[in-house]
Amino acid sequence: MTSPLGFLRSRWKEHSQRPFLRLVGLFIGRAFHGSGDVDGEELDFSMGLVLSLLALPGAFYSILLFDKYGSLLQWMHGNRHFDVLTAALPDEYFLIVLSMVVTGVVAVWRWDSIFPDRRDYANLVPLPISTRTIFLANLTAIFFVAGLLALDVNLASAFLFPFVATASQETVLFFIRFSGVHTLVVVLSSLFSFFAVFTVVGVLMTALPYRLFRRISLYLRALMIAYLVAMLSTSFAVPAMLEHLPQTPVRFLPSVWFLGLCQWLRGRAGLSLADLGKLSILSTGCLILIAIVVYAVSYGRCFKRIPENIDTIPESNRTGAAWMFGLLDRVVLRSGFQRAGYRFVLRTLLRSERHSLVLGGFTGLGIVLASQVLFAAFNGKDVGIGTPSAEILSIPFILSYCIIVGLRFAFGIPTELRANWIFRLLLDKTMPECIPLARKALLTFVVPWVLAVVFPLHVYLWGWVDGTLHAIVVSLWAALLADILLVRFRKIPFTCSYPPFRDSAIVVVVSYVIGFFVYVVLTSQLEYWMLLKQVRILLVVPLAVGIWYGLSRLRGALIDVDKELIFEEKTSLGFEVLDLRT
Repeated sequence: MTSPLGFLRSRWKEHSQRPFLRLVGLFIGRAFHGSGDVDGEELDFSMGLVLSLLALPGAFYSILLFDKYGSLLQWMHGNRHFDVLTAALPDEYFLIVLSMVVTGVVAVWRWDSIFPDRRDYANLVPLPISTRTIFLANLTAIFFVAGLLALDVNLASAFLFPFVATASQETVLFFIRFSGVHTLVVVLSSLFSFFAVFTVVGVLMTALPYRLFRRISLYLRALMIAYLVAMLSTSFAVPAMLEHLPQTPVRFLPSVWFLGLCQWLRGRAGLSLADLGKLSILSTGCLILIAIVVYAVSYGRCFKRIPENIDTIPESNRTGAAWMFGLLDRVVLRSGFQRAGYRFVLRTLLRSERHSLVLGGFTGLGIVLASQVLFAAFNGKDVGIGTPSAEILSIPFILSYCIIVGLRFAFGIPTELRANWIFRLLLDKTMPECIPLARKALLTFVVPWVLAVVFPLHVYLWGWVDGTLHAIVVSLWAALLADILLVRFRKIPFTCSYPPFRDSAIVVVVSYVIGFFVYVVLTSQLEYWMLLKQVRILLVVPLAVGIWYGLSRLRGALIDVDKELIFEEKTSLGFEVLDLRT
């Protein structure tokens, strides 16, 4: 006789082989692993790695709160009227916004992998499976992915934040209540964000012609990410505006609705905030129902049209940037390879959704971090005429670091690998121009806004000398960072296959964090110390020359075979972390 557990396993094994459940598993795997392109044009992420990375933002923020609530705990010993719920309100709101942003960005990023494309049509329709079964399986997978993302994004913070915030309480019941309300609210906010993106894109996909939708989809996604980033960057100011409800316009933010739900469940909400909390539940339920209807309509209309459509977006014949390329050809781009390669890099970044979203994501992260620093630097302070603080000086470093790292990451994402034969046939493998090309492309996205925004703004606030020196240091450090990230770079961007990534992903992420600390925090502190006595800025010259000399010696030590142009990546144990491969 078999045990009850063995019986359940045998029954599940039997049912799991049915077409519906196999299709559900297929669509779930597709949402995380991409479209399954056999040419290796998708990142080699395991599902466990993806889920681990998504939980990191909330975990990191909760860990950073140990210092805040530890200080409050010490202060509380002399104040018996300390209110934990009031002190935790801004952090509660930030975690709500963070859960909505991370889930929304993932929904925007993986939209193409959620809805079946023409390859799924070609593979599934000939099988003896009805389109209704395909529809229900994909819908089930969508709900599973939405729930999994909502739980995973908030998994670490759902325990860490209540644990830190309620450390001053003596009863376990208070922790359980606090944690239960927090978990419920952030999970619902994540589901709202996921289905909001799903509904907006689904409505446009249904209402617009396919080619028009494909043409504007990149701008639509960029707009969504910009909205999410803006919502996150203003999260430090919103809690203070809640006292003016319902007059204040923050009542239109969905994140405020869920904060109202949190306070309502805890019995701490006023009439206006409680009404917003009830609205969050109603809007989430309605949004899920609308998403189902929209998906059904878009599925019925779009899935049947797949054979008539193509996945490429025709490029417009714009010549507005011809003058810019002509100027760069005369001043910056020294060879025919650099001129052609530079145009290829910029046009790929601008026309490819995948690469644009990667760059937009890293840039959005930089804007969020810079806004936090800016808010902390100017909160209750006046902008002085003297030397700017280290926090103000760090803002251009934050933005330049995120942009350069994001571009370096995007360079490793291939586009149409089967089309790189033209580069294989035309180019000499021993040519040494890959690094200069990549360096100039990286600096294109940093130096212009440093000269157009940072330089005049700092000159206006702190004078010509400080403004000029700051712009020089930011540009110089951006060039050094680009050289560090390109030490072993020997490929044309977007033309090389992925290296094995999953084994070194955590190490690479840690190296990014350490690099951020060195590039942003230490450099801004050093520059602030130098600007106190401007003659000290001369120390930048030997420091920069030393770094540049060390990088040139490192490149010179490479053997000839490690300098040749490549189109297929292989794991390099000695330089895997330094190369920051994707």
